[in-house]
Amino acid sequence: MSEALFYDRTRNISGVSAPDELSGLSLTPVYGSQVTFSSKANSYQTDDNYYNLIPLSLNSLSASYKLRYDVNETSARNLANFFESKSGYLDFEFTPDNSGIYKTVSGYCNNYAINFVNNQHFEVAADISIDDAPTLLNWSGNSFTNLPFADYSFALYGVAYKKYDVVYADLNQNKLDNFYYCTGDHNSTAANSPTGASTMWTQKFFFKPDIGTQNDVQIKVEAPDYKNSFVKRILPKGETNISTFGMQYTYSNITDKQLKAMLQFLENKGGYRRFEHQIPSVYNQPKVYYCPEWTHTWNYFNSNTLTVSLVEDPLGVLPTGT
Repeated sequence: MSEALFYDRTRNISGVSAPDELSGLSLTPVYGSQVTFSSKANSYQTDDNYYNLIPLSLNSLSASYKLRYDVNETSARNLANFFESKSGYLDFEFTPDNSGIYKTVSGYCNNYAINFVNNQHFEVAADISIDDAPTLLNWSGNSFTNLPFADYSFALYGVAYKKYDVVYADLNQNKLDNFYYCTGDHNSTAANSPTGASTMWTQKFFFKPDIGTQNDVQIKVEAPDYKNSFVKRILPKGETNISTFGMQYTYSNITDKQLKAMLQFLENKGGYRRFEHQIPSVYNQPKVYYCPEWTHTWNYFNSNTLTVSLVEDPLGVLPTGT
């Protein structure tokens, strides 16, 4: 004889009511939480290893937050009830951290997990996605990075700037191309302005990664193997860029200030827009890259780790208007 358990099978928790029922996600995740940004773009390759990138939509840049909360049993139940109440398709606002690195954003919970550590100690891990933020339309304020910036004044000099400050200088027709990044502490003059001969500002990816970075260069060549004979190595027809390569960088223990400048830089590029970068050692040729993915991990107070994946553009050209 079987016994049927009659209850709402769409939920695993019942009886949670005010004031315990959460109306929003206001808890602060613990250190060790992380977020990964990635872009979706169509890519097609032409001669000389050159390729064109076209974002799939205005929402082509998405974020995946992997957050962890250390709570007691009651809070764990309330969190689980909150995530289940959204059913995976109802969005909710949340603040990813309390350090002001990111804005309050709106996302969807894909899944959650509960780790029963010991008595009244539970770890609730949640995977929250944001895939409908039109970052390129929000060029003046960012969709994710909480980084206020000011217009650069060419008429007012003697202003003190710090390394990793970000300003907007209306110099280019494309509004996305008007952000400049401070390379060192200084007081502004005509010479060190964004257009000055001794400028202290750049639009290049100038951030230096950890020592110990490794890259792998694959030299592209055709090597047909003639049966019962020999291998003939030849340069592919019409191609001269035979040793393009990407870079995987890690930035460990960086401050919130440096992190926010880097996040704003990468978000502004949208995961597909190109930028110039000089590899810190060995290579003396500047290269053009784009960054389709980066991951930020909160270490502890004012300490962060950022990993970035750079893909080289073999033509070495910064397209205008993109």
